[in-house]
Amino acid sequence: MTHPSELLSAFAAGTLPAERADPVARHVADCPGCAAELTAWRRVADAVGDRVAGVGVPSPGLLAAVLARLAPARGAAPGVPRYAAPLGGAAGRRAVRILAAQRRLVDRRVWPVAAVVMAAGTAVAGWAPPGSSEQVLAIVVPLVAALGVAGACGSGTDPAGELVAASRTGVRAVLLARLTLVLGAIFGAASAASLGLAWFDAGAPPGLFAAWLGPMALLSAVSFALSVLWRPAVGIGVAMGLWVLRLLAGSNALDGTVDRLVEPLWRTSGPLLLCAALLMAGTLVLLPHLPASLGRRAYGR
Repeated sequence: MTHPSELLSAFAAGTLPAERADPVARHVADCPGCAAELTAWRRVADAVGDRVAGVGVPSPGLLAAVLARLAPARGAAPGVPRYAAPLGGAAGRRAVRILAAQRRLVDRRVWPVAAVVMAAGTAVAGWAPPGSSEQVLAIVVPLVAALGVAGACGSGTDPAGELVAASRTGVRAVLLARLTLVLGAIFGAASAASLGLAWFDAGAPPGLFAAWLGPMALLSAVSFALSVLWRPAVGIGVAMGLWVLRLLAGSNALDGTVDRLVEPLWRTSGPLLLCAALLMAGTLVLLPHLPASLGRRAYGR
């Protein structure tokens, strides 16, 4: 067997099931490295045991007293709040606090990567020939949005997943807050870029906004659904596939049928925005009811 490093702590504590403990014991007998690591874990177990032995047994009423302190003033079932205790009673206040907390929990790499790509795309759009700025934004903004959503909302990307699973703040609230934060930031940056380009006569504001809004909604929705329900790599892969097809459309590299299927996906229209909204909403509705193996474990319920 391979080195069972992740099992040695449980083996030292005596909590590993027999069917798994026996192979570990045989491996440790023949592996000096794992034997030394096991010795270190046993020292830790002995130290913890000595410390616990010196602590008196808590009174039977201690748990009830702690739960009573944690229970909300409204008398709801006790629990451990996820985003700081004073979330406030009003739904609006609580939503704002949950949204603000996401800024500290979203992977920090999302922001600099999105900022660099957006800045580079805006610069290219500014230097592009007349009438080409819309095409550049239509390529850059959807890609930034898809990557940002996958990095922030994908299953397994939450650095505080255990706290989410132990809280009363539901998975839908967490994901909706993250989606709002990431898409809101990218929408604001893309809007500022569009207005800046319009100021320098690189295009008309309606055309610049329409160039990226629909594709951004589509790629974000696809990336969000697949990243949450499966894994970020799948969401990024499918979104990148659609993005590459858009790059190749009209270049005679694809069959005309593929071109005709891809082109409508890169136009801002009511049906396209509605489909994107329904895909995001459907993901939020389905996730709490799916088996843990499909990604729900990353957020709790």
